[in-house]
Amino acid sequence: MLIMLCVLVGLLVFGISLGIYLHSSPLLRRGIRTSAVCVNVGQVAAGSMLLLEYTPVGAPARQHTVGPFVFPPVRVGGRMDVIYDPKRPQEVSLPERLPKSTRGLVIAMVVSGAVLAACAVWIV
Repeated sequence: MLIMLCVLVGLLVFGISLGIYLHSSPLLRRGIRTSAVCVNVGQVAAGSMLLLEYTPVGAPARQHTVGPFVFPPVRVGGRMDVIYDPKRPQEVSLPERLPKSTRGLVIAMVVSGAVLAACAVWIV
């Protein structure tokens, strides 16, 4: 039972770390910061969602939804910075929602991979 719990926790940590790494790594490496304008504010149970419009270099304008916010940082017509991947302009994030580096994510993947390997050796 303990081994199964270790495997589940290891898989969960590895999967979450990998997902964050795959999303954040290109934006940290080659992301371009630009200003986006808020074109709509919608309400959900957790707060306000903002529809932002930004224009990647040499491409048509794109829209991206961010949130939820308890207190939205801008109103319709207001501007805020976003970071997008020039190779995949649909990949976008707010600067404050990106990790400072991917080192911690890589460490989490390595440790959880080691836990999974130890559980596999223990099972066999």
